[in-house]
This record gives sequence, structure tokens and C-alpha cells, in this order.
Amino acid sequence: MSSEMTGRQPAKMNQAQKERARKTAMNLFMGAVLDMSWQMAIVVLVPIIGGVELDKHWHTTPWLTICGFIIAMFGTYLVIKRMLAAYGDTSLSNPKDKK
Repeated sequence: MSSEMTGRQPAKMNQAQKERARKTAMNLFMGAVLDMSWQMAIVVLVPIIGGVELDKHWHTTPWLTICGFIIAMFGTYLVIKRMLAAYGDTSLSNPKDKK
């Protein structure tokens, strides 16, 4: 059975193939990190800063800040869950084998 049929990489790869696989993996990783970083910044900063500002306006310190922190934690969980679902199943196997 050939490697194309099993979806696995051959046991022996030449140096150029190894370097190409390493660059592909690095590009995928950097794309995922950059994609997640801006989402995390928004999900964390907006609720917490919003809570602080609303606490200043309504003089309810620290309750709305705490609520903003809880919302930020939940939003962080959702972003991480979505990123793992999007990038967790990615592999270097042959995409034709996936059905």
C-alpha cells in the first residue's frame, strides 16, 4: 500500500521535503496565533474596560468590573474552543483521504 493510499507520509523524506513540511507547519501555526490574538484582545479588553467605565459612571465599583471579567473568561473559552475546532483537525495527511 502506498503512502498516497494511507494518507501517511513516507518514512524517509529528503531534506527539501522536511524543510517544506516544517515551513508549512510554521505558517499554519503563525496564522492560527495571529487569528486568535486579535480575537482574544477584543474578547478580554472590551468587557473588562467596559465594566470599569460603567463602574465609574454608576459608582458601583467593583461589581460591573467583575461581571466584565466573567464575560471575558467565557469569551476566552469560546475563542479557544473555536480555534481548536478549526485548527485541531489539521494534519499533513492527504486531504483526498478525508471524507
